[in-house]
Amino acid sequence: MMKALRQETYYHVYRNRQSWIHHLAYMRLSKVFALLYAIEQKGLVMEGKSIFDYGFGAGTFFRHCPRQSLLFGVELDSVNVENVRESLSRKGYTHVDLQAIDEERWGEHELLTRQYDLIVASHVLEHLKQPAEVLKRLISCLTPEGFLVGALPINELVAHQNHKWVVDKGLVEDWAQAANAQLAGYWELDHFTYYALPIFEQRSALGRVADQGVSLALGLAAALLGRRLWFRLSALFGRITGAKPAQAVFLMQPLRV
Repeated sequence: MMKALRQETYYHVYRNRQSWIHHLAYMRLSKVFALLYAIEQKGLVMEGKSIFDYGFGAGTFFRHCPRQSLLFGVELDSVNVENVRESLSRKGYTHVDLQAIDEERWGEHELLTRQYDLIVASHVLEHLKQPAEVLKRLISCLTPEGFLVGALPINELVAHQNHKWVVDKGLVEDWAQAANAQLAGYWELDHFTYYALPIFEQRSALGRVADQGVSLALGLAAALLGRRLWFRLSALFGRITGAKPAQAVFLMQPLRV
């Protein structure tokens, strides 16, 4: 019963949360910043490219894509899918195809029959029983010059009840090998989240207020400073305080024979 309740909450967690203040929350923005960091490090161009976000959540990453991009994505909750689609339309995105996905038949989804220049898997793989199987399917949907960019939690001070893996670089390399892919880049960053994570995992009403306050404060600071300066300060914070990086971000591409 409790598992069913948690899953129901997971399905609907992003519903009706499309305001600017929701998208500015650090628990969303930090993930997007990590993905954009990897994309920038590789010099990838998103303008005019086809981008598929597998498990796009509230759609925050889409809002950081050029409006000339062709946006595709899947999520579990059909109501959330419609909310994100409408929000992107209001922001001026015209090439958008977002659909709900049945997790029991995920491999049969029509959007997995297309080819994409960039595939995003942000904080998804750690929830899956067989992440390498999903990665293999996603890698098969890349164009010849395409990349998959992923983000994962690492060094978690508090174990998340829905995370099935303790992630490190070796595990990501194992997943890549099992998925017939190769790592094209791997970075660990976001030291600011390390000590804040226990706050973000609070479940009480008072804890949720603290969670939202800290997340918004960090999000505002990150947005004002920009991701480059923010991650430099984050690394400095880690050296001074001993905080560890809280996210790993990586790029994968098909294994070249």
